Amino acid sequence: MKLLGSLALLSFVAALLSPPVGAIGKPGVTPVPCSGATWVAPDPSFAPLPGARAFSGRYDGGVYQIEIPERWNGELMLSAHGFVTSGGDRGDQLRVRPPAFRQHLIDKGFAWAASSYRCNGYVPGIGLVDTMSLVDLFTTANRGVAPTRTYLTGSSMGGHVTLLGMHEFPTTFAGGLAMCPAGPGLFDFTAAVGAAAEVVAGVRFEDGRTRENLAQMRERLGEPGAYTERGRQLASIQISLSGGPRPFAMEGLESRFYSNISAGPFVGPPRQMTNEHVEYVIEPGLGLTADALNRSVRRAKADPRLRGADGPYEEQIPFDGRIERPLLTMHGTGDLYVPIHLQRTLHRAVSAAGRSPLLVQRAYRIPGHCGFTAEEQARSFDDLVTWVRDGVTPAGDDLMGDLRDIGRRFTSPIRPGDPGTPGAAAR
Repeated sequence: MKLLGSLALLSFVAALLSPPVGAIGKPGVTPVPCSGATWVAPDPSFAPLPGARAFSGRYDGGVYQIEIPERWNGELMLSAHGFVTSGGDRGDQLRVRPPAFRQHLIDKGFAWAASSYRCNGYVPGIGLVDTMSLVDLFTTANRGVAPTRTYLTGSSMGGHVTLLGMHEFPTTFAGGLAMCPAGPGLFDFTAAVGAAAEVVAGVRFEDGRTRENLAQMRERLGEPGAYTERGRQLASIQISLSGGPRPFAMEGLESRFYSNISAGPFVGPPRQMTNEHVEYVIEPGLGLTADALNRSVRRAKADPRLRGADGPYEEQIPFDGRIERPLLTMHGTGDLYVPIHLQRTLHRAVSAAGRSPLLVQRAYRIPGHCGFTAEEQARSFDDLVTWVRDGVTPAGDDLMGDLRDIGRRFTSPIRPGDPGTPGAAAR
């Protein structure tokens, strides 16, 4: 069944996109605007699971999907998707898809809703605005009956959407599940890597010569699996910057080694990223000391008008940790795209705000980005729901200490090649 947005919904979205100046820096969100590209919306229709009703349609700029079980428990889960490139082939195609544990939700009586957003790219502010608009669409589809509770979930950039929503609308959602969440500090990581690469490779990025500079770096650093001495130095630095030694970190680095360099401060947009306060660390015995690196590295400074507490776009400002509802996060140890050290940044902010009892964090021994199974996601969502309904705080991991053997408690199943399995060291 298709459903068109109402005038009331459009007014709601417009209000979020254009808040009064006095709201900047306070609860609410002013998104970074979409680019001026023309976006192509797909047909969002889909077949419902047995025992459920499917709704889909268009809203102002995007498309959505909603599924409601016949035996609905009265609660709604909003699912925010991750980054979709805005360039290259099909970069103008909007995307909308069901959550990975959709069957589990329907079996448990939960309705869910997902949005394409009105544009692609790294747009967590737009993602939050469009995801929140789903509540009105859901209520209209559900014959005017609103949900009794709404949970906000998302992965990768959708995890940033979730964290942003839990901070900027702290009492709107019953709870949040942020899976492999990005955040404002993500680009500081690539800034730090790119700056370190200049020192290690002895190649300085020059305007208009980025491709040539990267080719020179490859000659001196080698390739994953066949690093030169300098390549091993930069691998150690990237592992340290991203959270330190941990299961699957080197495997996760293989696909990101050069991608992290090429997104650095002297290649990408410098106004949003900084390595100004980074204290670099490197393993001993690799031919480069941390002191020498810290003395030599070029520092990039972010524009304080963007990154300061009163900046115009909340999605670029570091989180203040002032959450008011339960928040559970999941992160893979081998994620070198959105590294686990961002969880430490979140933990520090929440702790400094005196809200530690509202944050539970979990680690998973997996290579790559967001590689959770549907069952792992469903278990964490169920634990979040129990926390919200019954006040029973779920178990978590301590991500602030040594991560070398973290993630055994919640990883299920153990992935092939796990460093803790027999024969893994030999492989």
